[in-house]
Amino acid sequence: MMQSQRTPHHTTPHTLHQSLLALLAAGIALTLLTGVGVAQAKGSTDDKTHVAKTSPRKKSVSKVTYQRSTSEETAAERDRRMFRECRGLHNAGACRGYTRK
Repeated sequence: MMQSQRTPHHTTPHTLHQSLLALLAAGIALTLLTGVGVAQAKGSTDDKTHVAKTSPRKKSVSKVTYQRSTSEETAAERDRRMFRECRGLHNAGACRGYTRK
């Protein structure tokens, strides 16, 4: 009788494709798990005392003085204009308080 000769193990394209997909899935899973661990580690070390110690000290804000434009109306001029424009209108919105003298 003739014995069948064993052929060396050949991988078919189908099994090769499955192996590559399994490796790809494992790589993606490992990447995602590593990313979550790093994000959690960064979040736990960022506390206010750590940030205050490492950040450079900011200069204190000096008080800003508002300078009126030469074309801007004064408060008295605005009051007179509002009384004039709101005469006879309802007491709401911009005319609140300016409908009666």
